[in-house]
Amino acid sequence: MCITDKIREKLLDAVKRYDMLKSGDNAVVALSGGADSVTLLHGLKSLEDELGIKVYACHVNHNLRGEESDGDEAYVRGLCKEMNVPLEVFSVDVKGSVKKHESIEERARELRYEAFAAAAEKFGAKVATAHNACDNAETVLLNMLRGTGLKGLCGIPPKRDYLIRPLIFCAREEIEAYCKENKLKFVTDKTNFSTAYTRNKIRIELMPKLLEINPSFYEGVGRMTSALTEDSLYLEEQAANALKDARLEYGKYSSEKLKILPEPLFHRAISLILRERDVEPSALRINGFAEIISAGTGKINIEKNKFACVKKGVAEIMIIPQKYRKKNT
Repeated sequence: MCITDKIREKLLDAVKRYDMLKSGDNAVVALSGGADSVTLLHGLKSLEDELGIKVYACHVNHNLRGEESDGDEAYVRGLCKEMNVPLEVFSVDVKGSVKKHESIEERARELRYEAFAAAAEKFGAKVATAHNACDNAETVLLNMLRGTGLKGLCGIPPKRDYLIRPLIFCAREEIEAYCKENKLKFVTDKTNFSTAYTRNKIRIELMPKLLEINPSFYEGVGRMTSALTEDSLYLEEQAANALKDARLEYGKYSSEKLKILPEPLFHRAISLILRERDVEPSALRINGFAEIISAGTGKINIEKNKFACVKKGVAEIMIIPQKYRKKNT
């Protein structure tokens, strides 16, 4: 089987296995211009008729690498014109909008996903990102090094909300071979070769050693993440049911019912309560809320104007506007 047929087969497998796209759907490819996203665009475009879909593209110019960033945008525009793919380009000011205690990488990701959401709304589409099997393995290893739970070992979800990852079964080597076989040019971000970034260090230095030990490492990680994702989804479903049973009224829950839950469900239920109030769950926030629920009383500030409170058997997130003094300059 040639690499083109192999990639197409893996694309179709991912799309069908995870119900990513149905006939009549629109798909916006997040097109950086790199080998992964170019392969994804070309592959999905070739499957338009078979899947009954319409393919679009969006490109985010982060304006972080000067002429290189503009060159990537120009290449993407030319490629989409050549392939007759409608394109939406977003130009964002990453450096000028970095928030306090936020890295440039974090801000870039935030703006990138805001652009994806805008593209999804404009085209009435799902957004296909080019995450592949290697990205998934790197993510699992990165999470392990940081210390993670079951969720972190599940790696990159193949499908989440409006986001889909059709290349999740494809290795980077296969993707580059696909580009070569189909004479597809692509751009290369030079920062990908810098080992100053932990993810790059894993890819460049650690991954070759793991592949030497087990050439099927990517496939093994893929099987593991698929199995663990099923376990994780089951636990999340059970936690949602337990939270429903503990609900007193909207936003208020019985702390007595929550604290007797098994720990895996207890922490997941707290995570759901936080998300309900638009608070991003973190280990610090979940553990802090868990402590006061177990204690039966308490109040902690988890975010500006938002407090986790437990009083008289009721656990909730309270919104209490705070007045902050301006520092003298």
